[in-house]
Amino acid sequence: MPLSDAPPVPDGCHLTLEKDPPGEFRAGLGQAINAFHNQTVPFTSSRFALELRDGAGRLAGGLSGVMSWGWLFIDAVWVHADLRGKGAGRALMARAEQHAAAEGCHSVWLDTFQAKGFYEGLGYSVFGSLEDYPNGQTRFFLRKRLVP
Repeated sequence: MPLSDAPPVPDGCHLTLEKDPPGEFRAGLGQAINAFHNQTVPFTSSRFALELRDGAGRLAGGLSGVMSWGWLFIDAVWVHADLRGKGAGRALMARAEQHAAAEGCHSVWLDTFQAKGFYEGLGYSVFGSLEDYPNGQTRFFLRKRLVP
């Protein structure tokens, strides 16, 4: 939409574009969104990470996630190339799922454009996709129920 076709902002307001917004802006925006949610659906969340270290103490894999509203969102999983196909990723996922279930989560969701088959092999199913994100790829959104 050309800028000239954009709807006007409310009187007394001005709109700016930040190409590299500071972290404080995102944090403040998140707090405002959470305050809005709290009016109808109280929001609490907790983050955790799993670290896999090799014998020399180097990072060999890891997972980070956030739990909220009964769901675990896995936002990052990585395993060093030398350990791929040897169970490291499965171990990380299983431990994350166990932790989430123990904390009261009933389900897990994540997104990927490179490891769809890996997650499907762990019992995840696709519930959505975005084509060309990144360009030439499809980003898949997958979920798995942890408890009946």
